[in-house]
Amino acid sequence: MNQKNCAEIVDRVQTGVARGMLVCGVTYLVLLAEVLTAKGRLNEILDFAAIIGSALTVIVTFVSLWPVIKQKLTGKSFVPNEPESFISGAMLASFKNGWIALTLTLVFLLGLSKFLDGLGLPLKFYFVLLFAVAVLSASISFFWLTRDDDLEGLEE
Repeated sequence: MNQKNCAEIVDRVQTGVARGMLVCGVTYLVLLAEVLTAKGRLNEILDFAAIIGSALTVIVTFVSLWPVIKQKLTGKSFVPNEPESFISGAMLASFKNGWIALTLTLVFLLGLSKFLDGLGLPLKFYFVLLFAVAVLSASISFFWLTRDDDLEGLEE
């Protein structure tokens, strides 16, 4: 029987959620591109890519969360609380970094508001942009923080 300890399961869940966030952020960028392109073949391709991205987001996130879902359904618990780990800390730090990126993007957009008003883009465009920035920056930050940078090899 393949037994994994709780920290490994939580780390795998959090890494999978970060993957889902990355796919979601890219999907929202595709939706932004779809708004900016004229109706035609490219727009249809982007529409199809957005549908695929949405499905992939749901699948990746569901597969990642399955151990937790199974735990809730069966009433079994790994441990009473989530264990502390490097991955858990990286996830929290990446959410903080995502919040910072979102705030900076808002400040930037507010600074350009007079110019942006002239573009005539729908308000939904800006909300999608902000969501994409938040999700992408959090997921990219997570993968940056958890990358294998071979620093252990330098210690020897």
